[in-house]
Amino acid sequence: MKSLVHPAVIIASILGIFGLVWIALQFSVTIEIEEPLPVNTIPATRSPAPTPTTPAQDAVVPTPNPAATSSGALRMSNQTDQPVRVALLAKRSPNTYTQAPAHWDFAPLEGNEEGLILSLPEGSLTLNKGDIVVAFAQDGSGRYWGPYVVGETPTPVWNSQAQEWQLTLN
Repeated sequence: MKSLVHPAVIIASILGIFGLVWIALQFSVTIEIEEPLPVNTIPATRSPAPTPTTPAQDAVVPTPNPAATSSGALRMSNQTDQPVRVALLAKRSPNTYTQAPAHWDFAPLEGNEEGLILSLPEGSLTLNKGDIVVAFAQDGSGRYWGPYVVGETPTPVWNSQAQEWQLTLN
């Protein structure tokens, strides 16, 4: 006999994962490792202080990756043979996420070819940098995809022509 997982257990699991992600983001630590200084075999001599320079007129100024700062809709495609739930934890300020994640359910192969634009009950959905997207199989296999951090992880992918984020589950 196949046992089914109650939807409350799934939602509690999703909220628990988002809580762990939130905690990890709040307390993340960056460790920088410095290269060891080379050992001089030549006696040290005093050199004049460097003079400041200004960049040349034709110097290339790096620009940020447009996908890292772009806001747009989310086009979702489930190319798996499993029913999945996609959950979104939207970032609203540098260290604040919305209290309740939004979620959508997809049948196997739903949106397979072109994908489907996701929306909210209140209207359209716009993903912003830092939003977290995760997907879970609903067939009891325990399979999941993500978490994806919009604009920071390789997925979802920014489509500059359509001005939308695209997430394809394989």
